[in-house]
Amino acid sequence: VGAMVLALCVLNIFDVDIHVNKKSPTGGRRSLLSTLYLSGPSTLLPWAEHHLVDVTDRPDPEAETALFWHIPKSGGTTAKRLYQCMGQTLAHRVGADPKFGHDKESDIVVFEPHGHKDWKVVNVDTTIKAGIIRAKKLGLVQSHTTDLIFTMEPNFAGQQLYDEENKGRFLALFRHPVDRALSMFFYLQTATWERTYRPEWANMTVMEWAELPNAEEDYMVHKLVGKPFGEKVDEMDLIIAKELVRQRFIVGLMVEMNESIRRFNIVLGVDEESERSGQCMEEFGLVSTKEEIPAETEEGDGKRALKEQRAHATDKKNSNKHPKFEKGSPEFDSIASRNSLDVHLYEYIETLFDAQKEILDSYLEEEGEPEAQHDDPQADESAKLALLPPGAAVKAITNPREIRNSLADVNAPFGDRKSETPFFWHVPKSGGTTLQRLYWCMGSTIANEVGANPKFGVENGELSPFKAFNPWKDNPGKVVNVDICTHEGILQAKNRGFLANPGQPHVDFVSTSEFQFASMMLFSPDRKARMFALFRHPIDRAVSKFFYLQKATWEPTYNERWAQMSLEEWASRDRGDNNWMVRNLIGKGMRDALNTEDLDLAKEIVRTKFVVGIMDRFEESVHRFNILLGVDESDPKNQQCIEEFSSNGGDAHSHRNKEQIIKKNVFNSYSHPEAERGSTAWVSLSKIHMYDNMLYRYIVQLFNEQRAMFISTPKVV
Repeated sequence: VGAMVLALCVLNIFDVDIHVNKKSPTGGRRSLLSTLYLSGPSTLLPWAEHHLVDVTDRPDPEAETALFWHIPKSGGTTAKRLYQCMGQTLAHRVGADPKFGHDKESDIVVFEPHGHKDWKVVNVDTTIKAGIIRAKKLGLVQSHTTDLIFTMEPNFAGQQLYDEENKGRFLALFRHPVDRALSMFFYLQTATWERTYRPEWANMTVMEWAELPNAEEDYMVHKLVGKPFGEKVDEMDLIIAKELVRQRFIVGLMVEMNESIRRFNIVLGVDEESERSGQCMEEFGLVSTKEEIPAETEEGDGKRALKEQRAHATDKKNSNKHPKFEKGSPEFDSIASRNSLDVHLYEYIETLFDAQKEILDSYLEEEGEPEAQHDDPQADESAKLALLPPGAAVKAITNPREIRNSLADVNAPFGDRKSETPFFWHVPKSGGTTLQRLYWCMGSTIANEVGANPKFGVENGELSPFKAFNPWKDNPGKVVNVDICTHEGILQAKNRGFLANPGQPHVDFVSTSEFQFASMMLFSPDRKARMFALFRHPIDRAVSKFFYLQKATWEPTYNERWAQMSLEEWASRDRGDNNWMVRNLIGKGMRDALNTEDLDLAKEIVRTKFVVGIMDRFEESVHRFNILLGVDESDPKNQQCIEEFSSNGGDAHSHRNKEQIIKKNVFNSYSHPEAERGSTAWVSLSKIHMYDNMLYRYIVQLFNEQRAMFISTPKVV
């Protein structure tokens, strides 16, 4: 009740208008579904973010090239032969077979391998990495000659074949990992035509086979994240795999073959009503969408018959009958335990299959068609809940309560550097750049993004050893050859074993704005982060950012449109950065609604995990950070650095800083106007950043309370 009263009071004070945008270019219903489906924080791999279309993007077969991830014994061969039958032009192994004479061509060639069968392929083998490299050199995707690419290497193909101008759409059929493994076991006992034929398995029981060393455990997770089978995958890899599938895969289930193919046909632009498509669907045992499903009761014969038909719709040429084992049997459980990450992933994919139905059906509507009216509010609400991202039907991928186990408690004694590493959360335009330069002046080693800058000539690839080096003359500060300020860089640092493997250079602290992602990827309960941060009033921070990005042409986020705006115009509406601190602390995306429970959670994280500093109290904040970092304030050199940088205090005193925003300066601090309290801009920004404002007031209170933690260590004057 108290939380509700607080929320109502805050809304009343700021007179916030709450409304729902009911118009969109492609219809309000689909816009809502898309927003629900893709809401939440993302751990999407950079190549997938930039090279593949969203699940919720309306299909455009003319502009995008589809790729089918062929998971062995999961219905992929059936799908391939079905689309061959329908006359689609495919890229797979057949096109590069030397017997057709096109495998050495220097250009993409579309041809019919069997003239009497009326189906086409291109002259590349996209099922293997070497073939994918050749396809890239020949410009397969850029040629727009292919309807559907088949591959067993989704991560590699996604990185190599597509770009921002020529994007891909990913499809896949999934099967329960235990059923898939059993099918592979029985199939390879007799499949003499396969390169992986295993006659020695013929006399084994399932339990004997399950005890053998298996290089392909957790096959799907390995393939999605791009790890070789000799390298172990873990829960973080599972999180990345889930997010990749959620945002970029149209998912099908082998046990729902008919419905899966129907959805694939929608995004591929296949006309199921054509005579040829209908004949092919019938040949492969698939029910035409024009046929009526028998109207029976929930347990009636019609439903059972349909379920049986869906489960067995397959290609008889590539199917093999074999014994089945139920969940709970020794055979099933033994295989499941060795593929636990794949089992979790498959169960998650089942929820996505349900969630994607309404989105895929919406593509059958004409663009701009009015949204359908729904008379059943309860059913409508159920549909919305089904579309929620990880965290609804399944466990949240960025649950703050999970990552908090990887963060040291603020009141816990400081541990040694083997058990914890200081982590500076860099809140933009809050004095963080000044603070880093202060500690470089003292000779500290900081891991942020600087060490990966190619201008310094230090390798930072997957196999590069870690190195601390001094990148500047006349400055004793050092950096490490990692980039922990982007998702891609953090993933690479994790894969290289940063902070985890022995023999690494000493790091005084890590610094990044990516609180959630870095906490999740680089730290663990056995190797914790010791958090500290500088905070600034959210309105001052927003105003500073506005004036800075008007003219900071050297920044990737420089905004030329803002250069023509007044502060009042810019502050009149949200510019996509509202309540940045609360969202980043709890892991909510910019499109997610916030509430007082989110604010309370953010407060709890800061209270229990952070040594807080205040930009307007820069010198006192630095003193506390020095104690945390073990800096000797009595050292004359350190005293000189503290005096030099504390006199500037970031741009907390921008009205005293005479330097205009013309070129980048050492403090990253510039003179700019301020929003006067009570002004139109101030009131508008107060509404926009309401939760951050309340969090900041709480942090100021914490700053005063934490003084007792440092009172026994007087500041050197």
